[in-house]
Amino acid sequence: MFERIWKNIIRREPYSLWDIPAFFLWLVSFIYRLGVRIHRLAVGAPEKASVPVLSIGNITVGGTGKTPLVAFIARDLINEGIRVGVVSSGYGRVDDTAFMAPGYQVRDMSVNVTGDEIMLLSGMLPEAVFSIDRVKARAARTLADSGQVDVMIVDDGFQHYKLARDVDLVTYDAGLKRRLLKPFPYGVLREPKTALARADVIIITRAKFALDINAIKRDLRRLNPKAKLFHAGFVAENLIGAEQTLSIKYIEDKSVFLFAGIGNFRSLERQVSAISGDLDYALEFSDHQVYERADLERIKRMADKHDSDLILTTHKDWVKLGSFDFGRETYYLDMTVDLDPGEEKLIEYLTETLHLTRQES
Repeated sequence: MFERIWKNIIRREPYSLWDIPAFFLWLVSFIYRLGVRIHRLAVGAPEKASVPVLSIGNITVGGTGKTPLVAFIARDLINEGIRVGVVSSGYGRVDDTAFMAPGYQVRDMSVNVTGDEIMLLSGMLPEAVFSIDRVKARAARTLADSGQVDVMIVDDGFQHYKLARDVDLVTYDAGLKRRLLKPFPYGVLREPKTALARADVIIITRAKFALDINAIKRDLRRLNPKAKLFHAGFVAENLIGAEQTLSIKYIEDKSVFLFAGIGNFRSLERQVSAISGDLDYALEFSDHQVYERADLERIKRMADKHDSDLILTTHKDWVKLGSFDFGRETYYLDMTVDLDPGEEKLIEYLTETLHLTRQES
């Protein structure tokens, strides 16, 4: 509920009643910024791991496409014969017990133990080794000491100052409206945009939603002229259900009921609206939503009310639905990353900078 109210406030139209609570968020943002500065000063020197560390993070709250990029980069490195580890706090999980295990074991755990993003990643990266701890530096130390990996990818590590990184890769959502780029909670910025000066690689995500992509690139170049700059789109190619996989073209003449609990729901809504025959309704839940039976029954009732042909969600939400029967076809979008100027250049840069040795097939 609180997240929904917060989003209504920051998405408000000018001169609305939401301006009143927005004033209090503006005041809180000063305290937040002060807390961030104090925290960074209090951390001290970062801990250096014994294996190379790649951090993939962002400067905003909410989704920027960070998790698909973790899977995308990890998969390419694994295909090169490089042993990959993933470090995460397992945000959103109920049980905060630390653990380390290969992906093929993690995917069989409860989502309450892993968190939704790690459950998603473990299914996509069964060969990777996952180290999950609420303190990422501790998780990294455990993974490095295991001797099982050649490189560690830290999920959402840009603000984790306790751990030294060899490469900081930051995602930047081009679809965010300028008025949202204010300090949290008055806006969505975890840090000022000037923090991008620390990045080694900046990947502009959802570039097709930008009003002026060239202006964004100029702004990022001004903030950080040395960073490698890429832009990425997330392309839906298939629909995946419990029993079948279909081409995305299947929904071109179908009515769709969409639901998801992700950070950037509106971008997903626009994407589905463009590719479906008719988007009956788009139901937004909180990011990292824990789906109770009442939530699932509500989705079913609403889809029944709209007489939708099928129900559509994201992979991150799918892993939390269990075996609930919605009474109609239900799929998640299989998203692939389309990187420009090309994944080869990014992987080449990472392997050279991190001193990774590609294995001969």
